[in-house]
Amino acid sequence: MERIQKILRGRFVLGALSIAVVLAAYQWITMQPDNNPALLPPIPNIIASFFTNIEAGSLQTTLGASLYRIFLGFFIGTTLAVIIGCLVGWYKTIEYLVDPLIEAIRPIPPLAYIPIIIIWFGIEEFSRVLLITIACFMVCVVNVIAGMKNVPQVYVDAASTMGASRFQVFRTVAVPAATPFIITGYRIALAAAWTTLVAAELIAAPSGLGYMLQEGRRYFLTDQVMMIIVIIGACAFIMDRTFRAIQKRLMVWSEARE
Repeated sequence: MERIQKILRGRFVLGALSIAVVLAAYQWITMQPDNNPALLPPIPNIIASFFTNIEAGSLQTTLGASLYRIFLGFFIGTTLAVIIGCLVGWYKTIEYLVDPLIEAIRPIPPLAYIPIIIIWFGIEEFSRVLLITIACFMVCVVNVIAGMKNVPQVYVDAASTMGASRFQVFRTVAVPAATPFIITGYRIALAAAWTTLVAAELIAAPSGLGYMLQEGRRYFLTDQVMMIIVIIGACAFIMDRTFRAIQKRLMVWSEARE
């Protein structure tokens, strides 16, 4: 336990040091005489923009709208990915039916669906959530399928020898064994959700972080743009660390190291 605590402290110190170096370098660049604050705002200006938007209440509304879209699209997309991925990865008949469709659609960037989504569903909230759902599903389902196909055969043989049916092996052996791949799929899907969020909110969104980015670009509010970028990075980092903590708790039996 003491060794683990030392490792965690060391990781925290090194991580904090790397962030501090980047911030110090950025601040040094912004303090140069030839720097234009309108193009590269100093850190105090970015912090001031943060508190200004907090006091106005716009940031809370904006962040709440974006998080709602992220969570809803992520939940729907990953849930479908786990269900379909587990079935495709375990049952050959379903694999032969569904896998060609997944492989044909998977290379298409989610942003390519924007025009057809607008034509079919308009510019309402459903369209934005649907785009995030597609992005999460496509990256997560591949990991789930890979996890199901990498279940050690010895586990399957042992369960079958003990009288377990094919479905029982699927439910009690294969799915738990594929959990590391599933969690990894969640983490990748979360990153895809955030990268798609801004594009999704460009579909005439009345609020959201992407909307604030557009407003910052339109009115040349570079400090606001930088502030939104930092918020997106911080939110994505916190969510990813949450999934990593869940993975460590669920995978205490695993010898894998991150």
